[in-house]
Amino acid sequence: MKKVLFFAALFCAVSTSSFAQNVIKSNVPAGADPAALPIEFLFADALVLPNGDVQMGVALKATAKNIGTLPYMPGGTPLKVQLYIKKNNAWVEVDSKSVNVLAPGVETSMNYYTTYIKGKQKPPAFKLVVESKNAGVVNPDVNMSNNTKEAQAQ
Repeated sequence: MKKVLFFAALFCAVSTSSFAQNVIKSNVPAGADPAALPIEFLFADALVLPNGDVQMGVALKATAKNIGTLPYMPGGTPLKVQLYIKKNNAWVEVDSKSVNVLAPGVETSMNYYTTYIKGKQKPPAFKLVVESKNAGVVNPDVNMSNNTKEAQAQ
């Protein structure tokens, strides 16, 4: 019985520590803090074309999260989260979401898929933008410095 309890306690300790590593906290003591989290690249496919070129698939998940202690309430205009891809040295919007209230700890995310020809085209670059307000709303964004993330596929 003692061995079972020991292993159960060990499992809980290991599980808790692995969850704690994924927690991103705001650097402000109190307030709403909608933030762009790092863009996650997911497993994707590759296809050998008839001419021998390799077409690489790029799948990603872009997430915005309120890492603050209060809900973000933008008022009359919803919080907008936008995902961009870089094409011809310009950012082009490929997806967006609107959220009326973002409670503390709540996330909103988007998935996106595209392809490129390996060796002939650059891997695509992406930018996630959280368009929040830091004044004039019920619970303003108290940390505007974490509202944008950029990443490039490999």
